[in-house]
Formats: sequence, C-alpha cells, structure tokens
Amino acid sequence: MPAFTQQPFDIDVPQPQPTDPVAREVAELFNLGYEVLLQVLTRFFTHTDETDEQLDALVQAAFGIMSGVLKPLGTALTRLPMGPENPGRTAGAAFEMYYQMGNFVPWRKAAWVLLSERAAVLSRQCAKCAAQDGITAGVSSAATTAAAISEQLAGHVPHDLRPA
Repeated sequence: MPAFTQQPFDIDVPQPQPTDPVAREVAELFNLGYEVLLQVLTRFFTHTDETDEQLDALVQAAFGIMSGVLKPLGTALTRLPMGPENPGRTAGAAFEMYYQMGNFVPWRKAAWVLLSERAAVLSRQCAKCAAQDGITAGVSSAATTAAAISEQLAGHVPHDLRPA
C-alpha cells in the first residue's frame, strides 16, 4: 500500500497512513530522498553557469540517490507492515510531495548551498534511523550512500558559503 505519511493535498479521498513506527520512519526517509532527487534533477535541467564538473556531480548524485538511497529504502519499506489497521499489508513508496515544487533558485551559488544542505539533512536522517534497533540493512546502506552524496555536493559549495 502507498505509505502516505500525511493526507496528500491533491487527493480528496482519505489515504491510509502507516501506523507501524518503523514503516512510517522509512516512508518519511524515502520521501526526503525523493525530494532531494527532484531538486538535483531540477538543478541539472535548469542549470545556469555550472561547470562540466558540477553538471557531472549532479548526474552522479541523481543516479546515486536512485540506486543507493531510494532503491534500498523502497525495498525495506515493502517488507514493513502498514500497521494493525491493515493486517497482512505491507507499506510501499508513495513518492509523496509535501508541497508543489517550483523551479529551484536561479543563482548557482545559492542553489548549491541549498542542495548541499538538503543532502546533509538526508544523510543525517538516514544515519539516525539506521542506528535504531530493528532497522533493516537497507537503511544502513542508504545512510552510507547519502553521506557520500552529501560530501560530494558540499565539495562544490563556494568556500565562503560553507558552514563554519
């Protein structure tokens, strides 16, 4: 079942939400990874003055998120129960968006700061979830990949805009 973590703004019919705490957390991680993927792809397709190296980093990040974050999280999610309200049903990716996503900021420096920050949030949240008891190896794998992607994107943030 699609594991919506909140009622979608664009669907009138109430959607079931996972009540199993682990399924809910993994669904939220999946949605965060999906959001970061869309932001990376948006930047790639609407880039301004990025170098070839930066464009390559965006492509590598997109493929890394798809194969190294979303795939293991999605696989883990399909093995988790939706909760007692839906006996025998497992959760699935809902590809949930919490808002309508518009175009990314047009300025390269600001866009890379934002991409780097969102990738760092994804990395931290995956690592936090992976450290809990009863979490599947897929979440740990996603955490490792998310950390590498976060570090890769941070390397393209101008030095004067990096956190202290």
